[in-house]
Amino acid sequence: MECFSHQDRAAAGLCKACYKAVCRSCAIELPNGLACTDACAQEVAEVNQIIERSKKIYGIGRHKSRLPSSGVLLWTVFAVVMWGLFLVPYFVADKLLYENLAMAILFSLAAGLAYYSARRTGVQC
Repeated sequence: MECFSHQDRAAAGLCKACYKAVCRSCAIELPNGLACTDACAQEVAEVNQIIERSKKIYGIGRHKSRLPSSGVLLWTVFAVVMWGLFLVPYFVADKLLYENLAMAILFSLAAGLAYYSARRTGVQC
């Protein structure tokens, strides 16, 4: 493969922004890729920022988190609140609130499903 600008030279790699082949003299070396022009270098820097932010959001690589995802936490909080709203009246006034029991069970199932899905997919957001 030849350089896009210099057809007599072999390409050293591809520009990460526009995917044109570049030789060693045309290549602008960046931390995570090559660029062919200053405009492409800016684009490559922005793409690298997007990738790093995505890794943080999804808990990938060195950004791996031991905390469960926010969806799991949210459904768990809802379940705990509904279990409290069911159990407190039961123990204090011997009153059964079946609506609260149904919601507590529903939220507990949702928390379990969210946990299972997060584990299966590996997404930590």
